[in-house]
Amino acid sequence: MSKQEKKRLTEIKMEYEELQRTLSAIKYICTGSVMVLFRKCGKKSCSCQNDKDSEHGPYYVWTRKVEGKTVTRALSSQQAEQCMEYIENLREIEPVLDRMKILSAELIELETGEKVAPKSIF
Repeated sequence: MSKQEKKRLTEIKMEYEELQRTLSAIKYICTGSVMVLFRKCGKKSCSCQNDKDSEHGPYYVWTRKVEGKTVTRALSSQQAEQCMEYIENLREIEPVLDRMKILSAELIELETGEKVAPKSIF
């Protein structure tokens, strides 16, 4: 291994460790999306029926995939706030994981002296 390769190996390991620290600082995560809904009710006597700007709400709905099926749940405002925070945490983690994958492949190539096979063979 050349001096330049050893230097790059050290840089990769340092960057990877920093990414690990970033991950460890992020708390809970979840997938899906939270929608805020306003709706008209079905009561004929309610003012929302006659006023186009009058609706009930807000109602919070969390939608996500569980075992390949879409699951929808009603949430309280507190739960919705918490869920949105966890979804944002996941969005923060994804680019960190992508970078870690790139660094890992580069590390394998440097340590073995061989290129990592392209994804298309699997």
